Amino acid sequence: MTGSSLDDSMTPPPAPAAAQKPNTFQRIAGVVMSPASTFEDIARRPDIRLPLILFVAIGAVSTYLIIPRVDFAATYREAFESSNMKGEQLEKSVRMAAAVGKTFAYFGPVLQIIIFAIIAGVLLIAFRLFGGEGDFKQAFSATLYASVPLLIKGVLAAVVILTRKTITLNDLANPLRSNLAFAVDMKTNPMFFSLLGSLDIFTIWTIVLMIIGFAALSRLSRAKSAAIVISLWLMAVLFKVGGAAIGAARTRA
Repeated sequence: MTGSSLDDSMTPPPAPAAAQKPNTFQRIAGVVMSPASTFEDIARRPDIRLPLILFVAIGAVSTYLIIPRVDFAATYREAFESSNMKGEQLEKSVRMAAAVGKTFAYFGPVLQIIIFAIIAGVLLIAFRLFGGEGDFKQAFSATLYASVPLLIKGVLAAVVILTRKTITLNDLANPLRSNLAFAVDMKTNPMFFSLLGSLDIFTIWTIVLMIIGFAALSRLSRAKSAAIVISLWLMAVLFKVGGAAIGAARTRA
């Protein structure tokens, strides 16, 4: 018995089971339910390929279901009529604008990924300038997962839009009414429409996740992360509103 007890005491304990790595869908759920711990894990083990595939796939399906229902010609005709175009010149401009608009719309999912990459790069540079850590893979992964609210918004908007027979580009601007832009006329007050459209529930949710995500990967405090992210977002809003003002001025010219 003594020998048996000695052998048992010398037997090494079993190794603990390796922690299972969360997959993309578990991380998406984690971003919604427990963002702080999820972004810490993303900072340690960033992934890009599967989130990209998911964004492109959902964006492509939504695009190919929605775009055939959009009346591009009606939208551009209304815009060009306000610039005093008449007759054949008006129809030619409408046809050309509608063709270009539809082409860009079909490439929307790919363009969205490029925008995500640019956002990740700009944020990474800003955080590194303030002494933060991180590389582009971490920044791109955090940006994609922080944009989950926009993915949710896109799916919900697609469901709402598909209940309508035909829609205009103006209808696409705020189908969920998740911001106060619906209270402003897009044609008569484009600057205010653009400003209110930027104060969107899903956009604000995304900004909060960006703050948490980049704080995790940069090792800066959340206060510093918030200052950087919000400052860059405000600059983007100013450019957006300024672009709307320039467009309105050209239309009236």
